[in-house]
Amino acid sequence: MNTNIDKNTSNIIVMGECMVEFGRAAGCTANDNLYKKSFAGDVFNTGIYIKRCVKEHANVNFLTAIGKDENSNEMLAMMEGESLATNLVYQSNSAQMGLYLINVDNEGERSFSYWRETSAAKQVVRFLNDDLDNPALKNVDSFFFSGISIAILSEGDRQKLWRFIFELKAAGTTIIFDPNYRPTLWSSLNETRAAYAAAFELADIALPGVDDHMVLYNAKSAEDVATFLEQFAIDEIIIKNGSQGMLLSVDGKRSYVDVDPVENVVDTTSAGDAFNGAYLSARLLGRSAEQAAKFAAKASACVIQHKGAIVDEAAFAQHLLDYPM
Repeated sequence: MNTNIDKNTSNIIVMGECMVEFGRAAGCTANDNLYKKSFAGDVFNTGIYIKRCVKEHANVNFLTAIGKDENSNEMLAMMEGESLATNLVYQSNSAQMGLYLINVDNEGERSFSYWRETSAAKQVVRFLNDDLDNPALKNVDSFFFSGISIAILSEGDRQKLWRFIFELKAAGTTIIFDPNYRPTLWSSLNETRAAYAAAFELADIALPGVDDHMVLYNAKSAEDVATFLEQFAIDEIIIKNGSQGMLLSVDGKRSYVDVDPVENVVDTTSAGDAFNGAYLSARLLGRSAEQAAKFAAKASACVIQHKGAIVDEAAFAQHLLDYPM
């Protein structure tokens, strides 16, 4: 990752889907059926946490497609409030944002119901191909995407995206991939594995979780995940394994980072997204992989002690004061 922040502000693109989120309103029980509307999506969340951590040291551009309805306009306003750049947010005439309902059990674990079949984000590659002269696509330092980013695309659009990412990589862009597997978005394990293989071949940094690799590749441990991914030319592999900590494989050298247990788990939504954002921010600001992983684990712990994917800005700002990089 380009860590030269003194001479130039880094340009980061995060590509994915943002949806309308309905989560149980604070203080309400299941019997109340009262939900609060907000906006979230794995890569969108990561982009917000990157920007909150790096502030003026990076431009963070969210690459997506939304609609022209009220919800879409509200999401744009939220992005502007979070200082995310909107140069690559395309607005479809024929589709709107997807929507999901989130419920959280007594242990903080969440379950989702989705309405995203006609999500505008599925059209993003078509918009992108028509806008390749956009200045926001020039001099890109880092490009981040996830398994969800590619799962919602058609196979034809996925192939076009690989060519686009290949060209970015050839121009010196750091390519970052989080597998973030969602089985309902894929037609088969073989389709997923083929797409992920293409992503891993392009990635300079990978941010996998052990649970996903257990399902996809029959991994039994973080070591199995490292062994599988080290066959690709990935410089930096950060393997997240919940309370068991992290296994880091950087330039082929493995190390382990412990995490402190979190007793007050309120909502695990966006734990991995916050981790990704904080980790990438710390690396951007010149921290070592181990330092970045420890900082990211603290940020993730903060997020799971609050409701919703995006923690209140003041609460997160206080966390950064309490646990600086």
